[in-house]
Amino acid sequence: MNVLIVEDNADDRRLLRHTLEHHGCTVIEARDGEEGLDLAIRHQPDIIVSDALMPRLDGFQFLRSLKADPHLRSIPFLFYSATYTGEQEVKLALSLGAEAFVVKPTEPEELWEKICAIMKAWEARQGIPAHLNIVESEEEYLREYSRIVATKLESKVRELEEALTLRKQAEDELRRLNAELEQRVVLEVEKNREKDHIMAHQARLAAMGEMLSNIAHQWRQPLNNISLFVQNLQVEFEKGILTTASCREYVKVCLKSLTYLSSTINNFYSFYQPDYDRQLFDLYHTVSETISLVREELESHGITIKLVKKCDSTVNGYKKEFSQVLLSIIQNTKEAILSRQPPVPFVEIICSQKGKLALVTVKDNGGGIPSEIMDKIFDPYFTTKFKSQGVGMGLYMSKMIIEKHMFGRITAHNGPSGTKLTIELPLECESSRETL
Repeated sequence: MNVLIVEDNADDRRLLRHTLEHHGCTVIEARDGEEGLDLAIRHQPDIIVSDALMPRLDGFQFLRSLKADPHLRSIPFLFYSATYTGEQEVKLALSLGAEAFVVKPTEPEELWEKICAIMKAWEARQGIPAHLNIVESEEEYLREYSRIVATKLESKVRELEEALTLRKQAEDELRRLNAELEQRVVLEVEKNREKDHIMAHQARLAAMGEMLSNIAHQWRQPLNNISLFVQNLQVEFEKGILTTASCREYVKVCLKSLTYLSSTINNFYSFYQPDYDRQLFDLYHTVSETISLVREELESHGITIKLVKKCDSTVNGYKKEFSQVLLSIIQNTKEAILSRQPPVPFVEIICSQKGKLALVTVKDNGGGIPSEIMDKIFDPYFTTKFKSQGVGMGLYMSKMIIEKHMFGRITAHNGPSGTKLTIELPLECESSRETL
């Protein structure tokens, strides 16, 4: 049996594929309704299993397009999706001609039994003229569809409002510090150390908006899982079918998700705590930890990030400040890639050694830096972005941290397809040397 899966969540697609292939099915995958429609035309699957709300063309619009095509309208269609408005999605799905609406999450074997039942019923109807239970009018469809989408949008808007409130606070604080910094540079040039500390704090605040976006991205799926399991607990309890074993399993999964959420907050809190003392730290391990903070955000934009370890290196310096430097560089590469839109975007980070130096090389295929501004990218307040998008402190502070605080060097060159930034740090650094 050929099954077309239409699902925007990669984890859900993987689970469905595993279940169906276990039962001998041939599986075709699509990430949204637009891609699913194209694959349905080309492959003529035996049955379609689709999510409801997806980008570009969602499940309801996808189903309507299928039923409007004489060659596709008879393919059995099963919704497998979370619900946001209770029975409204189910009623709309059935009225459009779906065979059934199965609410996530469902045990794999139960879902398979549902698919088998639908196929048996469909086979029994072969030879009988199809009768499609289509919505009575376009107006009725639009009304029901708009109500469902509005409910989901309200939920997402609340999430965004909370994130934007935090980001606005950070931006307000950043603007205040900018005004204060300009006065201090004019009046107190001799206080270079204090100026450096303020600018470092400013750079952290500038990165906070991006970090909040990363945390929101990492939290979305665990929060959705917790919500679904809590709803399952309530349903099973009200029906009197809740067992001790299932209750413990639900609690176990929810606690695991909560632990993950807590760990992301701990990482965020740790990153923004300043380093007061130099310390020995493993360079590869620190780079790996830093990448974990932004990996999901990069992958959500289709950017692959790869870490290559050529040797072990231990350096003496400020671990969190080094992580801040690496995050700033990765953020700049991401913006360059999104601006140029290469076919297969990537960032590659290589940890290696050269003589008595530990090297961290960051390469991308974002098109490189124009030659006329190459010698200005590490200048304070130099930026190619609009003022609302940044103040040009990231790479300047990176250079200050690497060269003044960690006695290293940071350089930038253009490669064949993008930029190559290299950080050089001494493998051994005298602890008695004064940090500026």
